Amino acid sequence: MSIGQRSYFRIDVMMRCSYRIVKSTDIEDTPLPENRDNSYIESYMMQDLIELDKHINDAIVKINERSSLLATALNALNSKINFLMDTVDTSQIIKAIPHRPVNLSGNGIAFDIEEDIDIDDKIDLLMQPLENEAPILVRSSVVNIQPKEFGAISRVALTYDDLSEEDRRKLIFFIQAKEIELAQKERRNPTDQNGLI
Repeated sequence: MSIGQRSYFRIDVMMRCSYRIVKSTDIEDTPLPENRDNSYIESYMMQDLIELDKHINDAIVKINERSSLLATALNALNSKINFLMDTVDTSQIIKAIPHRPVNLSGNGIAFDIEEDIDIDDKIDLLMQPLENEAPILVRSSVVNIQPKEFGAISRVALTYDDLSEEDRRKLIFFIQAKEIELAQKERRNPTDQNGLI
């Protein structure tokens, strides 16, 4: 698609962005609610931690079969981490969203993933473009999967399914701010052309 046909400019940028793949067989059973407030986003993010906690506990049970001392130590560490997680509030959880290089526009996003994905799957995105604003949680459709050179990583291109106008404005404001920042950087140092902000 030529730039003239695009509704929004795209930019390569670092942004807080986390994702969860929703397999095509699970899409109907796991809809995102209309009202995605901070408490829903917090519980949504905690699902990953709960799943990770289950894997840790399963591993500790297996380790206990061979070494009860090691299993006791790991169990104590896990309990300590769980205690600390109970004291974490939404703003701290949001700061834990990883920064990743993305190709971003007001209509979609592209980035590299290591997991297996099919074109019929969906991806739930949790993005924090603006530090002082609520994060964006949106379901997206896969429009392209491009395997990278080494095969373990693929570049996925996504389009947002039902991004609210308020969230789209956040993304556009973020993109425009980064374009201005890049233009100022190029003006100060015209030989630096790495392009990622």
